[in-house]
Amino acid sequence: MEHVFQELLQHYFHGPVHSIETVPFGMTNESRIVAMNQKKYVARIYNRHTKNKERLRFEVELTAYLERCSLSFDIPGFVSSMDDAKYVVLSDGSLGSLSRFIEGEVPDLSSMTDVLSYGRTVGEISYALQQFESDSVDVVCPAIAFHDVYNLHSLSNQTKINEFLACPPFDIDAEQIAVLQGYYESVINHAAELNALPKQMVHHDILVFNLLINPQSREMSGVLDFDFAAMDIRIWELSICLNHLLQHEDQTLTKVELFLDEYRKYMRLTRAEIQWIPYIMQLYYVSLLSIYIGQHLAGRNIASYFHLMLKQLQIRREWMERKQHEFVELLYSKCL
Repeated sequence: MEHVFQELLQHYFHGPVHSIETVPFGMTNESRIVAMNQKKYVARIYNRHTKNKERLRFEVELTAYLERCSLSFDIPGFVSSMDDAKYVVLSDGSLGSLSRFIEGEVPDLSSMTDVLSYGRTVGEISYALQQFESDSVDVVCPAIAFHDVYNLHSLSNQTKINEFLACPPFDIDAEQIAVLQGYYESVINHAAELNALPKQMVHHDILVFNLLINPQSREMSGVLDFDFAAMDIRIWELSICLNHLLQHEDQTLTKVELFLDEYRKYMRLTRAEIQWIPYIMQLYYVSLLSIYIGQHLAGRNIASYFHLMLKQLQIRREWMERKQHEFVELLYSKCL
């Protein structure tokens, strides 16, 4: 893999770079932090199953649009190669790019201040994404539909997912498989109702791992990783973020309320959207499991990730059984 990164960097710099460091993130793509001329960049080699030229051209346009929005945080814009291209096709056919490095640290969701900043950031970028329209005839805006669980990875269609669940390649509790199969059946039955909900551009992955915060001001300094950005039902963004927040502390709704107080400054939802949020929050883990099954079929070892998502699904399912009424009332009070 390192020789592929060396080939990529030859398209951007004359001579050898000062340093290349591996990073502790990036399951979807291969990434490195590169230092050159007293500046830092993120070099990326894209996963062929999730990124093609069309998808990459869209990401280039979307991030350029967000850079023009005067947001309170930064976006990792694409750096032009020596041929003035925003991405490179390498000799093995893979795609690569270089983007600006943004300084900051991972937010701490045990901190009330960081929770406020998180809610504000999600609301702000959601509002900006709501206004996005492609101004290029050469760019096609993708539509992922995260609730379309059989079309989230090119290798994990309905047949392959059913085969995986019928004969798992590693140990999975039979009761968990039965619960998971129930979700797969339910989403087909609810497809028409979900497809009727309002849609907009959605990031799909605004987790702390894709956020950077200023360690002094505790204001967000960057939102990263637009790999899964696409048109989708808009409550996916809030649902994913609320799941993430509750993973850190779910005994009370205090942090959810703080988050929503900031989110509502930018975004409001319909009553129908709010009613579907509890289901979408659970379905999120099913969607991730579909992606992991595709990654398994592509040769990745996904056992630990798969078990983690199954556990999170169980936790959220049981939490909703206890808290759903109180939770939905809070959403009504803050988001209508």
